[in-house]
Amino acid sequence: MRIIKKMYDICIIGGGASGMAAAISAKEANSKLSVAIIEKKDILGKKLLATGNGRCNLSNVNCENYRDTLSFFQGIGVVSRVDDSGRIYPYTENAADLNDCLIRRLEQLGVRTITGTSVTAVCNDENGFEIQTEKNGTSGKVSSARLLIACGGKAGPEFGTTGDGYRLAKSLGHSITRLAPALTAVEVYDDIKAFAGIRAKAKAILLFKDEEIFEEDGEIQFTRYGVSGICIFNLSRFMVLPEGANLKNGFDDYRIAIDFFPKGGDMAGFIKQRMNILGNDSKVLTTMVREPIAERIFKDSKGDPEKMADMLQRFILRPKGLKGWDFAQVTKGGVPLNEIEKNTMESKLVPKLYFSGEIIDYDGPCGGFNLQNAWETGIKAGREMSK
Repeated sequence: MRIIKKMYDICIIGGGASGMAAAISAKEANSKLSVAIIEKKDILGKKLLATGNGRCNLSNVNCENYRDTLSFFQGIGVVSRVDDSGRIYPYTENAADLNDCLIRRLEQLGVRTITGTSVTAVCNDENGFEIQTEKNGTSGKVSSARLLIACGGKAGPEFGTTGDGYRLAKSLGHSITRLAPALTAVEVYDDIKAFAGIRAKAKAILLFKDEEIFEEDGEIQFTRYGVSGICIFNLSRFMVLPEGANLKNGFDDYRIAIDFFPKGGDMAGFIKQRMNILGNDSKVLTTMVREPIAERIFKDSKGDPEKMADMLQRFILRPKGLKGWDFAQVTKGGVPLNEIEKNTMESKLVPKLYFSGEIIDYDGPCGGFNLQNAWETGIKAGREMSK
């Protein structure tokens, strides 16, 4: 095979949100530097294009440093807007527009982008890093004085995030905390196929050994296999396998309670009143919950208004597990924060090695928090590497 060798001041593994932000920040801070991005997919920002259902929820006003991120985007020509919940989007609510601005700025600054290329190994010495690559059966070697690993986690492998960064980080001496899919749907043991397609405004409550550990209001989506929706995604972050447990039965101590009427009230009394009007069958729950749910509650309660009221406010599901990496939005776990200088993103173990984005052991809720982490850590790393 033909071996190609190239040398750069800075090399960034991963051309996603964090990697592009780092490259732009580094070149803007020091235009004389040679900067290269190595990206496995054929285009940059593949996963970014899919975020927020293509709308790209890029940050949130509840993130501590969101103003710095907005300043960065204003500098590359992105106009943004904030919705009623504090989520920040490009004004067009089109992820492709934001991605185009990032790529255009990279081109203006002269950042070299090497796409369709996998990194197979990395080694380092006092002179810097040697990165071994592979593209279409051809091996290559890229050398750099500084290296940023920003190739994401394991969530959404169709976008190229297959966990390569963890292997590279470990080969350079770093540890990796336990990895798990997060912000994903939940599979349940219960037969709720009849509920598939139903959406309900409700509160989702997660219990572990009967103790409530998380709750959130939102729209719950019922599927053939379980439940989905933003409040379920956020709940999934807290479904952690206990030490020593396996995927087969490791979630058996969890329960999900769905409260269809979180504002409370005398539900039993209300149902009794409705029985006088509608009779004692599942129609007593008409307009309260959708028909398949009403039928299940009436059947399981045997028409007892007290039990129906309890089930309306505590409809119990038994989690079987989390939908896997193909469905998850982010990865829980990664390079531990205590092995990284938080203000510079430089490794505490390997000089001139940096980490940013999802490879770090950080996962936030839905609403722009994870992309904020990607931009913020990428910008920090880029500015530091430019020095």
